[in-house]
Amino acid sequence: MDLFNNFISTLQLFDVPLDNRAFTWSNKQPVPILSRLDRVLLTPHWLASFPKISLKALPVVVSDHCPILLHCGNFQTVKAPFRIERFWFGHKDFANIVSNVWTSNSLCNNLPGFESKTKQLHAALRSWHRNRFSSPALSLKNANTFILCFDQIEERRALTPLEIRIRIMLREQAHFLANVLEIKWHQRARTKWLSSGDRNTSYFHAVATTKKKLKYISEIKLQDKVISDSTEILQAFTSFYTQLLGTHEEVLPLNCETLYSGEPALHDLAAPFTEREIRRAVLGLANNKASGPDGLPNEFAKLQWDVLKLDLLEIFNSLHEGTLSLENHNLAHIVLIPKGENPTDLSSFRPISILNYLPKLISKVLANRLANFISTLISNEQTGFVKGRLISENFNTARELIGHISKSKVEAVMFKLDFYKAFDSVSWSFLFNVLHARGFPAIFISWIKLVLSSSRSSILLNGQVGVPFEHKRGLRQGDPLSPFLFLLAVDVLSRMITAASLSVPYTISSRFLSPFFLLQYADDTMLFSTVKGTAIHTLQLVLHIFSKVSGLKINLSKSAFVPFNLQQNTVRDIEVMLNCKPTTLPISYLGLPLTAKKPDRAAYQMLIDKIRNKLATWKSGFISRAGRVVLVKAVLSAVPIYFMSVFKLPIWVVKAIDRIRRDFIWGGAQGRGGKLHLISWDLLCQPNSIGGLGLSNIITQNNSLLLRWIWRLYDAPDSLWTRVTSILYSKQDQCIPPLLWNAEGSFFWKELRRLRYLFQLSTNATIANGATISFWYDDWMGKRLAYFLPGHTKPTKPLLLLQQARSDWFGCFQTPHNFQIQQARDFISQLNMEGEGDRLRWRWSSSGEFSVSSVYKALTTAGKTRFKVEMIWKIKVPPSIKLFLFFLAHDKLSTQENLLKRHLFIPIGCKLCQNPAVETAEHLFFKCPMAVQLFTDLTRIWGSLQLRTGTSLLDTLQCSFQRIGKENFTAVIFATALYALWIERNNRIFRDKTRSMFQIKEWVITEARSYFKHS
Repeated sequence: MDLFNNFISTLQLFDVPLDNRAFTWSNKQPVPILSRLDRVLLTPHWLASFPKISLKALPVVVSDHCPILLHCGNFQTVKAPFRIERFWFGHKDFANIVSNVWTSNSLCNNLPGFESKTKQLHAALRSWHRNRFSSPALSLKNANTFILCFDQIEERRALTPLEIRIRIMLREQAHFLANVLEIKWHQRARTKWLSSGDRNTSYFHAVATTKKKLKYISEIKLQDKVISDSTEILQAFTSFYTQLLGTHEEVLPLNCETLYSGEPALHDLAAPFTEREIRRAVLGLANNKASGPDGLPNEFAKLQWDVLKLDLLEIFNSLHEGTLSLENHNLAHIVLIPKGENPTDLSSFRPISILNYLPKLISKVLANRLANFISTLISNEQTGFVKGRLISENFNTARELIGHISKSKVEAVMFKLDFYKAFDSVSWSFLFNVLHARGFPAIFISWIKLVLSSSRSSILLNGQVGVPFEHKRGLRQGDPLSPFLFLLAVDVLSRMITAASLSVPYTISSRFLSPFFLLQYADDTMLFSTVKGTAIHTLQLVLHIFSKVSGLKINLSKSAFVPFNLQQNTVRDIEVMLNCKPTTLPISYLGLPLTAKKPDRAAYQMLIDKIRNKLATWKSGFISRAGRVVLVKAVLSAVPIYFMSVFKLPIWVVKAIDRIRRDFIWGGAQGRGGKLHLISWDLLCQPNSIGGLGLSNIITQNNSLLLRWIWRLYDAPDSLWTRVTSILYSKQDQCIPPLLWNAEGSFFWKELRRLRYLFQLSTNATIANGATISFWYDDWMGKRLAYFLPGHTKPTKPLLLLQQARSDWFGCFQTPHNFQIQQARDFISQLNMEGEGDRLRWRWSSSGEFSVSSVYKALTTAGKTRFKVEMIWKIKVPPSIKLFLFFLAHDKLSTQENLLKRHLFIPIGCKLCQNPAVETAEHLFFKCPMAVQLFTDLTRIWGSLQLRTGTSLLDTLQCSFQRIGKENFTAVIFATALYALWIERNNRIFRDKTRSMFQIKEWVITEARSYFKHS
């Protein structure tokens, strides 16, 4: 299998996903073993040539293998709706067109006026686009053809001044068109991690094509009938969501006031809207997102704020005065995202709404206001969408509870509840009832009613737009306000369970004083319960009532429960009572394997496979090496970070992930068809500031992430994690955290204890009242007593209790350090402990607040000298040239000298000057006559481009860049010239192509100007 995977990796093959089945082989037994053994593998070139492929399984007739058929046909294409293209923003004419449409229009600065101006802008931009960008790909091809013609003419005779100027103009045009195509496909690929600017157009094109294929719905099942006609599929989805979202469902009334007490004052929600507030919302909408039916992307208002400002201010004034109407304006397209592999059921897709810009902006402003209060309105058991709360906190808390219940041998159950179409089912009348009960201002509630009641949507499927329908319930996923409204609705369940617990005279265990314990992340709900008395019946009643009053249906048949220490007949009774299936650990919770034990090898292998899929080597065929570096950084920051924040990765997992990252960057495994690994992996994983490439060291990053949990014991005393660990592990008279004393606990708790000394070295204490500062272990007087008095009795009390006790326990220390003990005694006696809370400060950040990045930086850069040419990362050139400079600074380019060191026998001699000696980097870039001539000619134009030679290649680069600076145009010229010499050298060796000194100089100047202009 390893050899086959290496074969796929070396050839950069793409594994085509199977559309209509998950497996292709069965052993045909009563309880069959299923596997996918049959695949189609494609090269990147083939995939680019036939981007609209699909792979389908055919019926099995004779063989135990399933036949598979590869279709190379086209998707059904329809005319795309109008949208403003991001590559227009960089053109000088774009701003003028927008300004002319807005300023020359006599319409009022209100919503109808804004809509009318938008339509006129669409017409103007369509006309401009047809005239200016009719076919950028063809124009680029023509420009390159003419450039080649001039180059070929120059080989026979000298070009005239006019021809030289024309070629320069053609090259500038080619640069512009290449940028246009790259931005165009970047916009369609919606790749967050890799920005345009480094000629990754083919990669963006491949990603956009792949995403289009994954979103393409070729067939669905409707009442046991398979529908494959695109129009019929669209009608089926429109009918389904009209029934789900467009019909009003009656719910039972609920007296919500009885569930709440001590609500915060919310009058600030009704304040007039300010320009600063609106501007903040405009900037807060994410870039490179799909635009709604109006075709306006989020970047549009950011770039044209001065032009649109008066209209937006007037619209928000109308909203505050109650005169704004969103009828016929609050439109959205619903795109359907599959929840799993090969879904065919109508309910197996997640509806994401892409709103018109103005309704989205209004929701964003309201959401920003609500975000300031949401943490005080929502129970601590809910961690979704609340700033300062972590999704991983739910997982860690659940794991600690499972371990405690299992170890204590108490009888309990854990329910994993499934809501059916949670966001789509919220009753509006229930939601407004909750808002009134929570004390929301009437005007703020009216704004929410306006946003909800005016909403209309159309299904956007395979490029076709369905018939619009009105919403009567539910919250649109994609609306910035929806997450907060959903939290307010689902928080009622938490309050109801808390109220119901008063009627159950039992607890989960002796440490927990409630029969129930709830964990929520948005609609993902985990519920622990005792089985004593009427607990299960009470829980069933609460869930039933909540469904009837809120519209949120809990699908118990798709939910599951895990019994702990129960008799089999009790398990059956619960199953029958709730119509809910029992299961066993481990289970998947919030995307992670939940169990009281360490994850098994299969769980870690799933993480490795996910990273391998993200870094599939077929992608490296479309992307530059600099882009691969960025992708490796992005994948590690996205895929395993969540996993590493709750698990300590074993060394074998770290090595497996590093092997995938390393092979992806270099284009394959070294010695097995891959390219040379030019720089050691340890150096690549060093920060840029000390000479590395900035890739993450997984072990260090893992430890940095785990340290957060110790910090939260101090910094977030009301969090789920702190509350549960305090109940489980603290002892009488101990201050929080108890981590330094209690060696018992879960495997994760023990992993944290191994980091306690690193945590101690990273913190010092600021005393306010002494209630939570440890006398012995915390650094409250410049040093920790535990370190210079080892082996002595350790007072576990906090400073406050020691000061109040006035005991003579200091006398037990008869050591050479008596003067320090006396110093501590005097220090305590003089403390004024009347503040409102001690504070622990983080040494590695200026704010004193913990951050994972500050830990990582401290662990990776402490005691190491800075890189001499760190400024290369700030020069305004594409990432590929920065990476080239990095290799050059370390003398790791594939020069003849370095290849010979690797025992690769190649022809010797400099191809630029025909010097028969072994080619070195120092000769190629600074001593070769062609290099000297190039820099001499460029110095005549830019006098500051005078090189300063040093004792080594690194010193020469350092002296030169310090002379030039890192941000001006001369630095761009210098970096581009070095890169041009390397390109010329490679062209002469591998392509047998030669350019004259004039052509090289012309290329350097043209490229540098383009880089500087578009930086």
